[in-house]
Amino acid sequence: MPPGPIRIPSKIAIQAVLQSEKHEYLYFCAKEDFSGYSNFAVTYADHLLNARKYRDELNRRGIK
Repeated sequence: MPPGPIRIPSKIAIQAVLQSEKHEYLYFCAKEDFSGYSNFAVTYADHLLNARKYRDELNRRGIK
């Protein structure tokens, strides 16, 4: 291991954490449209629906 930090976060990154958006989301899953974005959910039941949509699209495209 190096004697010092491997990476020092930028001031902008620290501010983003300290001033983050308040929300109730506990879960996230990649969007089924493969846009690079995520679906967020407050409840586990909603998360399971999002995960199923993503899994179904993976299966439809033959991606394992």
